[in-house]
Amino acid sequence: MNLSTTPKVLKMPPTMFRAQGIVMRYGPRTAVDEVDLELHPGEILGLLGPNGAGKTTLLRRLAGLLPGHAGTVDLDGGDPAVDPGARARIGYLPEDPPLYADDLARQYVAYLAGLSGVPRGKRKAAAAEALERVGAEKLADRLVGRLSKGQRQRVALAGAIVHRPDVLLLDEPSEGLDPRQMVALRTLLAELKKKASIVFSTHLLAEAQAVCDRVVVIDQGRIVLDRPAGAAAAANRLRVEVVGAPAADVRAALLAVPGVSAMDGDICVVRGPEVAEAIAAEVCGRGWKLRQLAPARDDLEAAFLAAVAGVAGTLPVAAPAAIVGGTPPVPRAG
Repeated sequence: MNLSTTPKVLKMPPTMFRAQGIVMRYGPRTAVDEVDLELHPGEILGLLGPNGAGKTTLLRRLAGLLPGHAGTVDLDGGDPAVDPGARARIGYLPEDPPLYADDLARQYVAYLAGLSGVPRGKRKAAAAEALERVGAEKLADRLVGRLSKGQRQRVALAGAIVHRPDVLLLDEPSEGLDPRQMVALRTLLAELKKKASIVFSTHLLAEAQAVCDRVVVIDQGRIVLDRPAGAAAAANRLRVEVVGAPAADVRAALLAVPGVSAMDGDICVVRGPEVAEAIAAEVCGRGWKLRQLAPARDDLEAAFLAAVAGVAGTLPVAAPAAIVGGTPPVPRAG
């Protein structure tokens, strides 16, 4: 192991989509209160929170469906609420997709392709491709109104990705899916993130941990937790056990190591895998015995419950916040 004490410069990923100071009100009630978010290229951001926390309202603002009372949303210089070019780069799956029961599935998806700017001559092929990507190609010639809930959800997802958006906003995309379809959704999202950034709203913590790179917990309209998830969380949480020094001295020394952002007991929150080398160098350089230096098990459920209970903050964000962001369908005459 290289125990060089020379600190390394930690490069942060470029920001693709940013929201700053977002405020949304319904009459006297504030649904979203001063929310700041960033989404990076190729990132899946999980949006978690209790019912009524403001998740759906926030997603609608990010998609450009609702104007905000304050704050800005920026996708490479354009706000989706007022910039059609920025809005066309976003794919949006609402919690209750407005499906048209009398349409064939392929007609519905082709219609959304048109709304999203796909040229007329390419809409049929784009719809067929999108249905195939979500595993719904066999539903193409069936009436939407005769599909099951899970089948309708897959058709709606095809409509959200039909124009190959750069940012994908998904509000409860696994709703109505059976276990096999949920596994297929994970596979699809892993493919989509290669060329898009994704915001994934869900109330299933296990699903967020399996799918997302980062999670944000929102409660009463405010962000109460922003942290890595899954494998990324384990990589950013190191259990450090030191022998031969008072706990207070160890804590002070570790917090002074570049890249260590916080400590909770014997767990360090770090910004990058190379920080482990710096921790080992610091401990050994002081003549202490390093008994353990290893990734700590991630407990998203405990972190979520602590956050909504108002005691989050012992483990602050280990990297910048993330956000995300096609064009939602609009009603047709008749």
